[in-house]
Amino acid sequence: MKKIALAAMICAISLSAHAHRVWVSADHTHGGEILKAELGYGEFPEFEEIAKERLNIFKPMTLITDKGKEELVQKGKYNYQYQSKKPVQDGSYLVVGEYQPTFWSKNAAGWKRTNMTEMTDATYCEQTRMYGKHIANVGHESASKDIISKPLGHLLEIVPLDNPANVHVGDKFKVKVLYKGEPLPNVTLTATFDGFDTSDRSKSHKVEAQAFSDVTNDQGEVNIIPLRQGFWKANVEYKTDFADQKVCQKEATYSTLTFQIGHAHH
Repeated sequence: MKKIALAAMICAISLSAHAHRVWVSADHTHGGEILKAELGYGEFPEFEEIAKERLNIFKPMTLITDKGKEELVQKGKYNYQYQSKKPVQDGSYLVVGEYQPTFWSKNAAGWKRTNMTEMTDATYCEQTRMYGKHIANVGHESASKDIISKPLGHLLEIVPLDNPANVHVGDKFKVKVLYKGEPLPNVTLTATFDGFDTSDRSKSHKVEAQAFSDVTNDQGEVNIIPLRQGFWKANVEYKTDFADQKVCQKEATYSTLTFQIGHAHH
């Protein structure tokens, strides 16, 4: 029985790890234009409508500029589409999405948005939170790292130490992984690009195949090596025991960084 219970636990953990991820994209924007962005919560790189009952999990998307944090407005045909309130100028910015701490528990009937005090027969519970950051270079000459390399204070965060506009195919793109503001060593960072995994994952919710994987060093740093140009997503996740084991088993945090390698002209 112990083996069966353990197998069920491992299965539950693996299923939770293969749920949706949050990631962010923004259209190529010229100075003086409205910035348009999308909140990814589905099978990368496809966008899908966010279920109405889950909309309240997400904070409004934000744009990080030299003036601070500006809330984007949800505008467009779909509920994952956002826009800046006013035109943006040339420069390098961050577009940010955030999925707030949410309990998910699983029993024989499946997943439910609750903790173990309400689902007493749960085989697994995690409090999930997710962050997505996108590096938006507005204008073709923008390649600054002043804004984008400053940590935002997320629980788990991938901080770029250079601007990907300065990175060519095969170069090293150094990033730093922080947890609670401190460097996180020995954690695996994976990355992939739009077009690498063309399989149909709509039924399985399997995380897409990764084109890159490496482990952070003692300073929490790792060099992403993008072997082709295009739209890239880096991902890191970190789990710790939840403070009250009667309420939930794990605190699970997921963070992504999306960026373009090579200029995308539209």
